[in-house]
Amino acid sequence: GMKQELFHRHKEAQQCCRPHNLPLLRAAQQREMEAVEQRIREEQRMMDEKIVLELDQKVIDQQSTLEKAGVSGFYITTNPQELTLQMNLLELIRKLQQKESESEKAFS
Repeated sequence: GMKQELFHRHKEAQQCCRPHNLPLLRAAQQREMEAVEQRIREEQRMMDEKIVLELDQKVIDQQSTLEKAGVSGFYITTNPQELTLQMNLLELIRKLQQKESESEKAFS
């Protein structure tokens, strides 16, 4: 990636460099490497934030859909305790559906 390319470029520069200039070159390269690492971290953080926002939006869409469908216990909320409750409700509904489809198979 970016860091590997930079590393190779730095190595080449060090080989062409006069020995007395080497400390200066190394210091400049160190700063450049730190800047690249900082940029990578920053991009990663923005990516993470974007994913979190998209997930939040998906939760809100789901709450809204279930509320409109008249499923009790569902409404738009970001309260962690209420979210846990809603997740447990969804899990319960899923299990009930599984049981239903299993008993349908048994009687067919």
